[in-house]
Formats: sequence, structure tokens, C-alpha cells
Amino acid sequence: MTKYQKHDGSVYEGPVLVMPDGRIKSGSTLTADSVRLFLMPERSRDADGGFQSDDPSTPEVNEAWEGGKAPIKKKSRKKK
Repeated sequence: MTKYQKHDGSVYEGPVLVMPDGRIKSGSTLTADSVRLFLMPERSRDADGGFQSDDPSTPEVNEAWEGGKAPIKKKSRKKK
């Protein structure tokens, strides 16, 4: 089952509604309580259940992540 993440970082595993423009909303119907959701990236696994590594010979696809794209890393703030 696909996991989704709310804006506050909590995990949502329930019915979702995909809008025509590609946005994902919580709930099976669009209501005032619906919130926007984001797909949670998941690592690919091999047949034994271990993590699969990226193949450097294919730079356009990242085999280590489901869907072929790695998540964007958050930038950290510099300490003063």
C-alpha cells in the first residue's frame, strides 16, 4: 500500500482522491476537511529483502528508489 505524508510530517494511510491537476487529497471525496498529501519515497528492495543499490551505468534512472527518482534532500541551516 502506498504511504502518503501530510504537510506536518505525519503519515496518512487511508483513502485518497487524485485531482485532475495531479494533487493528492485525503479522503474518498473532496470535503472541507481534506488536506493535501505528498507521496513518501520508498527504497527498492532485492529478492532477499535487502536494499537495492543504484546502477551507475544508467544516470537517468535511480534504481535504489521506487519510481526511479531519489527524494530531494532538505538543506540544513548553518549554525552561527
